[in-house]
Amino acid sequence: MAHVLVGDVGGTKIGLGHLSKAPASKAWVPGGGKGAEPLPSSLNPLELIPTDRLRVPDPVEAMAQILGEYAEKHTLEPQAAVLGVPVSPDRDLDRVLSSPNIPQLEGLWLASALRQRLGYPVYLERDIALLLLGEYRAGSAKGANSVLGVFFGTGVGAAMLLDGKPYRGYSVGLELGHIPIRSEGRVCVCGNTDCLEAYASGHTLVELSSQSGIPLSRLFARRRESGFLSRALKRFGHDQAYAVATAINLFDPEVCVIGGGIPAMSEYPQRLFELTVLEHLRRPYPRETVRMAWAALGPRAALYGALEVLSQRQDG
Repeated sequence: MAHVLVGDVGGTKIGLGHLSKAPASKAWVPGGGKGAEPLPSSLNPLELIPTDRLRVPDPVEAMAQILGEYAEKHTLEPQAAVLGVPVSPDRDLDRVLSSPNIPQLEGLWLASALRQRLGYPVYLERDIALLLLGEYRAGSAKGANSVLGVFFGTGVGAAMLLDGKPYRGYSVGLELGHIPIRSEGRVCVCGNTDCLEAYASGHTLVELSSQSGIPLSRLFARRRESGFLSRALKRFGHDQAYAVATAINLFDPEVCVIGGGIPAMSEYPQRLFELTVLEHLRRPYPRETVRMAWAALGPRAALYGALEVLSQRQDG
C-alpha cells in the first residue's frame, strides 16, 4: 500500500490525514484505502495538533518531524505529501513570500527544503485553495466552471478556481482578507492598517470574547445578552458580507463557497449573511446567476483537495 500524507495548516491547528493506493490500483483514495468517494459526512479523518509546533527557529525540521511522526504512528509508506499552508507562495509554489500567521516560514523554499529532509516530493498549495479544490472535487462546488471561495477563521482567506485550476494572479492570487475597510486604524497581522482581516476574522472574535466574558464558542448563541456584543457582531457580519459581495461583483463566479470555522459556530446567522450578500450584488447579474453555497466537507475538504492537487500536478 502506497500513501500520500496530507496536512492542512491553519492559524491554530494543523490537520493531518493521508491518501492510500492499493498495489493494483491507479487511484488514490482518502483514508485507509478501503472506502469510496465521498467519505461519510460524519467522519473527520484529520488528526489535530497545535500550529505552535511550527513557530520555532527551524520550522522545516518541525514540519518534517510532524509528518514523520504521523507516518510512523499509522505505519505508512509515504510517496509524497500535500500541504495546504496559510501563506502567500511564489508562482512555483515553493518559496514562502509572506506568512503573517506563521512568520517563521517567511522566505523559506519550503517545498524544496521539505523534499530534501523527507526524501519524497512535497506539493504546497495555499490553504484556502486546497480546501476549495476539495469542494470542487466532491463538495458544494462539484464540477463548477468558476468558483470563488471565502473562508473565515483565524484569518480571512479567499481563492478562485477557473476550470478547476487555482487562479494565481501575477504574484500571490486573491488576498481578500487584506482589502482596506472602515478607516479606523486597526492594525492587521500583516502590518497594514484597516485590512478586512483586522475586523472580520477570529482575531476580532477573541477580543469580543475577552471584552464580554462570553466563551468564544458561544458568542453568536449569546449575542442577545449584551447590547454591545449584539452591535459588534452585527457590524462583524456586515464586514464579512460586504467583502464577499465585493468579490462576487468583481469576479462573477458561477458558485461562491463560504466556509471556515466561524460560519460553523453555533447560531452563526448564515441566512442573514446570505441575504446581506445578495442585497449588495449588482442587478440583474451577478445577483441572478451566482449560486451561494456553504462548504460541505469541513476538514475532509483537505483530503479531496489533495486528490485534485495530485491529479493536476503529478506526471501521469
